[in-house]
Amino acid sequence: MNLARRAFRTLALLAAAGYGGEAPDLLRRLDDLEKENRELRKELARVAEEKKELAGQLEKLSRELRGLQATVDKWEIEHRQMERTLAQTQKDLAARVAEMVQQELQGRRTRFTAPAPPPGPFEDRPYLGFDGQDIEPDVARKLGLKAQGGVLITDVRDGSPAAIAGLQKNDVLVRFDGAEIKTFQDLKKALEDKKPNQVVSLSIQRGDEKLELKLTLGTRRVRVAE
Repeated sequence: MNLARRAFRTLALLAAAGYGGEAPDLLRRLDDLEKENRELRKELARVAEEKKELAGQLEKLSRELRGLQATVDKWEIEHRQMERTLAQTQKDLAARVAEMVQQELQGRRTRFTAPAPPPGPFEDRPYLGFDGQDIEPDVARKLGLKAQGGVLITDVRDGSPAAIAGLQKNDVLVRFDGAEIKTFQDLKKALEDKKPNQVVSLSIQRGDEKLELKLTLGTRRVRVAE
């Protein structure tokens, strides 16, 4: 019992002294009030503990929600990339079908004419084995990319020179054999003077990590115009 309570009890006893038999009632009332005060303090402590527990659960749910949002954002980016790839594939397929139809029509018209000349010569060109794109601001933000320029690796083909060198999806290529790479066009230009089987150096941004890799260019045979 603190000093204020002792003082209050003493005053109650002194006041009750002049009322004879009413003193015990006053003391019982004082005890009841003290008991109620203790119960209220216990209830207040229980409520505070529940509040603390609820705050912890709310923080846990917030962390889980942030993780789910990051997953949704990643799926959204991958979905857009797949849509672009599908649109390009459909476009290429339509062009190939149109070419095949045209060739078939031409073949029917010239079936009894002189045979067509042989196909043009082929040329071996360097091959990397990955798909990439310029870094768009919304993609960089949602993937948390540190690099603001370069080529974002969107896919690495199994067994390709890029896969053997250690490139991974969502890596950012920022330098190619000493040449700074800001766009996919920069990469195509840097490849122009390279030859198959040549070893080149790559500077990669992977999250917060910067990597230096070596890649041996593969060979891709393409038909060239005469």
